Amino acid sequence: CRDPLQAGERLYVMPWVPYRTDTLTEYASWDDYVGARHTTTYRLPNRVDGTGFVVYDGAVFYNKERTRNVVKYDLRTRIKSGEAVVGAANYHDTSPYRWGGKTDIDLAVDEEGLWVIYATEGNGGRLVVSQLNPYTLRFEGTWETGYDKRAASNAFMACGVLYVVRSVYVDDDSEAAGNRVAYAFDTRSGRGRPLDLPFPNPYQFVSSVGYNPRDNQLYVWNNYFVV
Repeated sequence: CRDPLQAGERLYVMPWVPYRTDTLTEYASWDDYVGARHTTTYRLPNRVDGTGFVVYDGAVFYNKERTRNVVKYDLRTRIKSGEAVVGAANYHDTSPYRWGGKTDIDLAVDEEGLWVIYATEGNGGRLVVSQLNPYTLRFEGTWETGYDKRAASNAFMACGVLYVVRSVYVDDDSEAAGNRVAYAFDTRSGRGRPLDLPFPNPYQFVSSVGYNPRDNQLYVWNNYFVV
């Protein structure tokens, strides 16, 4: 992912490995990433669950392993600067995206700030989205949707709207072309609706999707490929 509030082309990567993910790698540019020339690495104070981390205004936000907590780690000072509890959120493979990977709690950024995407038992395992203040780590709003989180392969935020990517069966290559953005929920109106928008994905498997409001691009991680 890229930091939407920082100038430059720096790219941050944190491939998820079960029970071993605790390092964020920084690259100066896309070309440096392709050439495997990293600028620096950051050893995080906790291991990470899932692939839903984001970098926002010089800090990385991630789901602390085996908890419903979001940790803020300052990349400039290299220290943990806060932690927020996502109350009632399912965690640690209770309600992941369909592919699994401990993706119960997903972070997202857009033009309106920082968001947490998750599911709760109270909402029947369906998607919930909360806006989290990145500086105070206080929740500023929460919206319950009608879309089953386990039926989604991933989700992202753009302009205050949650978009859900329809899941495909990962072992069937014939379904790769059938990926769709299948649902949208507008936090301004509090309403959701079905969609049927193509979501090109030549590698089929979707483990991370993130929107960057600075360049208006989606960053997608598929089967060890970055799109």
